Amino acid sequence: MRKIPRRWIPAIIAIVLIVIICVVAGLGYIRERYTPSTERADLYNLFQITAADEAAVIVDDLLTEEKAKLYEGEIYLPYSYVSSSLNKKVYIDERERLLLYALPDRVVQAAEGTALADMADLENVEGNTAPVWYEQDGTYYVSVTFVSRFTDRSFQFFAEPGRLYIDDSEGIRRQAEVLEDTQVRRLGGIKSEIVTDVIAGTQVEILDSMDEWSQVRTDDGFMGYIRNDTLGAETTQEYTSDFVEPEYTSLTKDYEICLLWHQVFAQSDNAELSSLLEEARGVNTIAPTWFSLSDNEGGFTSLADTSYVETAHEMGLEVWGLIDNFSPDVSTYEVLSRTSTRTALVENLTQAALDCGLDGINIDFESIKADVGPHFVQFIRELSIACRQNGLVLSVDNYVPTASTSFYDRAEQAAVADYVIVMGYDEHWSTSDAGSSASLPFVRSGIENTLLEVPQNKLINGMPFYTRVWEFDASVQVPEGEDPLAAKYVLSSTAVGMDRARTLLEEGGAQLVWDSEASQYYGEYEQDGSLYRIWLEDATSLQAKLDVTASYDLGGIAFWKLGLESSDVWPEIEAYMNR
Repeated sequence: MRKIPRRWIPAIIAIVLIVIICVVAGLGYIRERYTPSTERADLYNLFQITAADEAAVIVDDLLTEEKAKLYEGEIYLPYSYVSSSLNKKVYIDERERLLLYALPDRVVQAAEGTALADMADLENVEGNTAPVWYEQDGTYYVSVTFVSRFTDRSFQFFAEPGRLYIDDSEGIRRQAEVLEDTQVRRLGGIKSEIVTDVIAGTQVEILDSMDEWSQVRTDDGFMGYIRNDTLGAETTQEYTSDFVEPEYTSLTKDYEICLLWHQVFAQSDNAELSSLLEEARGVNTIAPTWFSLSDNEGGFTSLADTSYVETAHEMGLEVWGLIDNFSPDVSTYEVLSRTSTRTALVENLTQAALDCGLDGINIDFESIKADVGPHFVQFIRELSIACRQNGLVLSVDNYVPTASTSFYDRAEQAAVADYVIVMGYDEHWSTSDAGSSASLPFVRSGIENTLLEVPQNKLINGMPFYTRVWEFDASVQVPEGEDPLAAKYVLSSTAVGMDRARTLLEEGGAQLVWDSEASQYYGEYEQDGSLYRIWLEDATSLQAKLDVTASYDLGGIAFWKLGLESSDVWPEIEAYMNR
């Protein structure tokens, strides 16, 4: 055999070393690429938990930014989250330190420090001395045990780290059996951190499926990804709820309401009912403005008259007494934000209604601010209980929906009250730009947007019997590009009845022009140096509004106010009610 020349030996050694290095590197690369990682995820970091008394909140398998609290062996959720996202009927009176929950027939109540074991409405809480709710650093927390009793959701808590899962209580869930011992990883891929180990025979819920990996949730409350080849055949399981939803029974009628508001300024005005209704046709309900908040303790003035009710009943009309909050000496916030004053108002108003034989109560609380919203809604809940128990119809007046009035929560009103009335007027008011009181698009949008929250049979559409007369300085030259109807150019705005408006237009020599967009006649005239503009409400404009209302099959119609109408509206109203 031929000897390898000595001079080649270094080169051969070098080649061998290179080969060895390449093989080692290749093996390292293969191991690095194809060997599963054994690194385990930091679970507290994974669930974004930064304090020992915190627990993650996972809603419908999505990790939220909310944090539950662990306190005295119980799990708590922030009140703000509970009331906004889980159950809006959970209400805390921060001033009198009470938690309240309005059921159809009573209010469940827990004072500060009340233990879960002391709540008769809760089950399986014997010996649980943890509070129903508590406050910490200005934040209120409500027990999950309490929330779950009144909420149709599934609540599951797991420890170390704390995780609270909140799921739909009903539905179909995908699942599969794990075929071999394996790991659930943070992401799809063998190099991802291990979240938890699962053993063969374990059932996991499948949240999402991909080509090689599936996102799953384990029965001990972890979420992550598992290889598809470690899962058996997918099956489904149907979950049903045994939660019994309280029934908020309603006194909503089996006929359409036709309501007239009757503005009563003094006791003597009650005697005018018969004469005011002499020409009325199609009406079945009258709402006299009898009650008005008078102080911050839940007191109110009353112009109620039993003989008025008797007269209305003889005419075949129900009477719904109206209460307003128009007194400048009253803080609606002060009245409604305290349970004691709400209770006094509910009890006394209900008794006043019963004393004079009313058939219902109409709430007309206007110009309330966002901070009053939750308390106003709670008042409606509590008043609905008294009305339900005493056979009184409860109706609530509301503005046409806008973002700035969402806190009136028409959906919650509709859940507990009998009727929600949309006041489809005051599109332009005394201090606004000039324009129609209720153009047809305004009326239509009021109905449609209210129907997003309120069932058709509970919605009453309110329409105006009045018109606004807008006065401008006729000598003012409005700069080009500016709105001549802008509020800054308005000298005055006066609400007048239908007949008076037509008389003013005729006396001023106005040429009426049909405004097809507003579905109203428009007229203007000059007098004594002023320019007057009127968008006329009359039988023609009312008929257009009634036609639109009829297309939505609502619970009824209403008109502000009795005495401002022209006589020719009554055949239109009667025809609407008899259609």
